Amino acid sequence: MTYYPDLSRYSYDQSSRDMLNVGWLSAEHGYRKGLVDERVVEALSILCASYENQMRGIHHCEFCDADRPFVFGGPAGDTKVLLGSAEIRVEGENGTCYAAPNLVLHYITEHQYCLPEEFCQAAVRAAKFEAAEELTLVE
Repeated sequence: MTYYPDLSRYSYDQSSRDMLNVGWLSAEHGYRKGLVDERVVEALSILCASYENQMRGIHHCEFCDADRPFVFGGPAGDTKVLLGSAEIRVEGENGTCYAAPNLVLHYITEHQYCLPEEFCQAAVRAAKFEAAEELTLVE
């Protein structure tokens, strides 16, 4: 998969919006590890079912042998969503937009990737969870 540092300017595909990258990991680059609040994982599971920028190709995890990871997502948690070919996009409270590959869910749950806090806040708000300001990330 294409690597972009977290919070760098989005340039993976053309977009009419200015966005920042989150979660575009590569085995050739280190990444921040830690525990992510379960509400963030839940929010991303909900949001991944309404993905954006669906691509024809599939990106596989460079960190393990997972063969086409998936999650059960969507509002009811009953939609099987294959990871590795679409993006999750969210807008922060200050209007900043973020774009993450939906494979980011696999990175969090299987490889302890710790997302930038501002993206976590935006994802939780986008999924309409309460108390997003109380999220805790542990490095």
